[in-house]
Amino acid sequence: MGTEKHAKIILACANEGEWLRLTVESILENTDYPSFEVVISANGDEHTDFSFVKLAGCRGRVSLRESTDFLGIGGARNAGVEPGDAEYYIFLDAHCLVEDRSWLRRAVACLDAHPGISMVQPEVQEFTYPGSPAPREPIDPSRLRRLLHCEYSVRWAWPYGEPYLLTEPMTRLAAPEPWEAMAGAGMASFMRAETFHRLGRFDVEVHGWFHETMDYCVRAWLLGFPMLSDPSIRVLHLRKTEAVKYPRNYVSMFHGLLRTAYKYLSPRRMDLAEVLLRRHGRDSEVDQALELVERGNWLAERSAHAKARLHDDDWLFAKFGVYEEPFAG
Repeated sequence: MGTEKHAKIILACANEGEWLRLTVESILENTDYPSFEVVISANGDEHTDFSFVKLAGCRGRVSLRESTDFLGIGGARNAGVEPGDAEYYIFLDAHCLVEDRSWLRRAVACLDAHPGISMVQPEVQEFTYPGSPAPREPIDPSRLRRLLHCEYSVRWAWPYGEPYLLTEPMTRLAAPEPWEAMAGAGMASFMRAETFHRLGRFDVEVHGWFHETMDYCVRAWLLGFPMLSDPSIRVLHLRKTEAVKYPRNYVSMFHGLLRTAYKYLSPRRMDLAEVLLRRHGRDSEVDQALELVERGNWLAERSAHAKARLHDDDWLFAKFGVYEEPFAG
């Protein structure tokens, strides 16, 4: 290991198929940082072949942790770590690729340069790939289509247009240095392990659709831990669509938004979140999401976080220009 501090790369996996293998191979082939491991946190997975983990190229670098229950993205990520196991955590979706061999070294350097932050998100370039990759075969570069759109971070967005538009991307063109942002988009997040555990890890009750990362970042900001976007680091991310059996789960979406609102926002904004969701004619999904919120532990968490807050949601929303429209009241 030398003097390098250890990094743990966690891949939460639920039915990713060959993309999990391709993500692992990409990391192993394109990472020059000497002290790292890859942990696959599989949860409720019924379709992915994990046998590649036993091959020679993965031994000593890649390990598998399996749960028969579906833990959700936050729960699966939490299950892949424990206090004292590493200095840095890298949470990647299990359908990502890396190209620049210095990507992890750059991530560690950014975290070391800004020890008081909650997390760093790299530039995330999305791509599409028709069909499914062949078993045990490398990806066909000629079929990979990079999208012009890159994701740097997101901020809270009220669902004015479509009910699934709960965040909006943020960018700062030609930014030479890392810059403060409201939240990560969830596809790739770099953190100091000590900070991650101090902030309470991801919310295990949020089961997907990026809300576990928004929740974590909102909590961190209110407790005085900024979030950064570093455009000098790039990760490629497969864009899933409804055409590849990735339908929008509105109950999960609404539950994530409402749970974060109940835990951290003022009563006025809690009510506003529900009102705007109902204006899209999805009362059944809103009712189911609210039932999940009420069955959870949001009130205890709200009380615990309120005692340690340095800021409130008025401060946070003003900092990132998140305003309610007049008709929303």
